[in-house]
Amino acid sequence: MEGRHKARLIIGDSRSMAEVKDGEVDLIITSPPYWHLKDYGVKGQIGYGQTLHEYLTDLYMVWKECFRVLREGGRLCINIGDQFSRAVVYGRYKVIPIHAEIISQCESIGFDYLGSIIWQKKTTMNTTGGAVVMGSFPYPPNGIVEIDYEFILIFKKPGKNKIVPKEIKEASKLTKEEWKEYFSGHWRFAGAKKIGHEAMFPEELPKRLIKMFSFVGDTVLDPFLGSGTTMKVAMELNRKAIGYEINKEFLSLILSKIGDANQIDIIEREVDIVNKPPIEYLPRIKDAKPLIEPKSFNFNGERLYKVIRILNEETIETNTGLNIKFLGVKVIDRERTLKYLKDYILGKEIFIRNYQVLDEHTV
Repeated sequence: MEGRHKARLIIGDSRSMAEVKDGEVDLIITSPPYWHLKDYGVKGQIGYGQTLHEYLTDLYMVWKECFRVLREGGRLCINIGDQFSRAVVYGRYKVIPIHAEIISQCESIGFDYLGSIIWQKKTTMNTTGGAVVMGSFPYPPNGIVEIDYEFILIFKKPGKNKIVPKEIKEASKLTKEEWKEYFSGHWRFAGAKKIGHEAMFPEELPKRLIKMFSFVGDTVLDPFLGSGTTMKVAMELNRKAIGYEINKEFLSLILSKIGDANQIDIIEREVDIVNKPPIEYLPRIKDAKPLIEPKSFNFNGERLYKVIRILNEETIETNTGLNIKFLGVKVIDRERTLKYLKDYILGKEIFIRNYQVLDEHTV
């Protein structure tokens, strides 16, 4: 890897990774953005404001670039979870098998699929941004199986592994306990707390994958760097690191996580326009787009809403016509709850952070 620093950070779109040479990377670890769950406010972002097919096509472009920059015998590890699509937003309830589509994508590009690790964690039931008990509780048959796990998909670029000196092998050894735990098909540890970035994965995840599939001195790439977790862990494990992040606002968060800005070469593209050449890829799953315009429910800013009416003990109305229903709150005393809302909430200004779209007028 060129340059005097241990890591290279490109503020740019990973659908084109022109800054990385063919076969330069030994290992790729990433967690792509979810479809339609978070608006990062960046032009050209992947996931938000797209149809399902647009989202999957853009991911396909990233995996093609990953295939190019990965050396023969190198591994690509993708952390991804399937997603709920709610009937009120998408027409009917179903689980979108995104992990299966990514396997199909990578196989068609030329990767060999080597199986998956199930990362068991306690997550929200990801729909349009909220989490509640879902289904026909307490009666059958419409209960919904909780998605409290994600997949870590493992792929290999065909070809022979590189020759590694004995001293490097010795410096990269795993203990017997690490080997048994890491190469198990099920991992159990919690997700990371959300600080400054909505979709961080814990350091334990890249740490395990880096020790499993790379040697000391190897180059690790994350095309969706986010808060910088993969880069931080790679550097701590004495690997070189490359990261792509389209959102410039994450730069300060990444630098604070790394701790030493002098260890990073930062490349910021002046113009970040990715030409989308025709590709021979058609997703196997049916296309979808929200029936409700998601940007009409974009509460990421600091906008305040004035409460003008208490509709009942669970629902308030704002000056914009938006109704807000309290989810996950058990009302024990209806009269006391109504009195509290009238005394302390009515007429006040509020902001919205975590929400779930219930219909075109209610969150």
